Amino acid sequence: MITAVTTCMGRLEHLETTLPLMLEEFERVVMVDWSCPQKSGKWALKQGAEVVWKTGEKHFNVSRARNLGARHVQSRTICFLDADTLVMPGLRAEIESLVNLSSMVIASRNARNVEIHDLGGFLALDIGHFWGVKGYNELLEGYALEDCFIRAQLCLERDLKVKRVSPGAIAAIRHSNEYRGKYHKEPIEVSSSRNYAALTRYLRARGIDDWLTDPRTADVAHRTA
Repeated sequence: MITAVTTCMGRLEHLETTLPLMLEEFERVVMVDWSCPQKSGKWALKQGAEVVWKTGEKHFNVSRARNLGARHVQSRTICFLDADTLVMPGLRAEIESLVNLSSMVIASRNARNVEIHDLGGFLALDIGHFWGVKGYNELLEGYALEDCFIRAQLCLERDLKVKRVSPGAIAAIRHSNEYRGKYHKEPIEVSSSRNYAALTRYLRARGIDDWLTDPRTADVAHRTA
């Protein structure tokens, strides 16, 4: 069994498209309503998702939201999906064929070997490995790079190999940075720079100056054009 976890704060218009696809594909979907002003949790509950509410938050913290959802997962395999992720038929079976105790599953790269835009949040793995690195780093705030950080941790601390779903297994609804940062307390440029510095310190403490070329992290490094 695979449990999918997704989160929402002000993304109901995305969720209205993506959640039905998630529910079609996965046996169980946990949706975290992170103080969503659109009350996305009430809508998701009616669709058949299990909903976890976090009230009283003014700003979105994706690491904390995902970790909260993960605490409600009982299956061995967990799959994280962003609210803007479009799940295609057959994804669950593909994950089942790829994930094991020595691997994690992430999105495919394109023909130029760079990441497909907006799919960095997709991650499937054994939940024991997830909690083995203490989940997503909750010290990262704003536009967090939490997906890059946990990839590095899983490679270096849990020795997981990288497997990628086939091209077209998932896609994303495109949107602007203004929309992306709507519920963050500071501009994306500020938080992403700070959090990238934290990732760089983490890597250098383990002797990695360039994660794009180092064989320990090259397969998991977030490559952009």
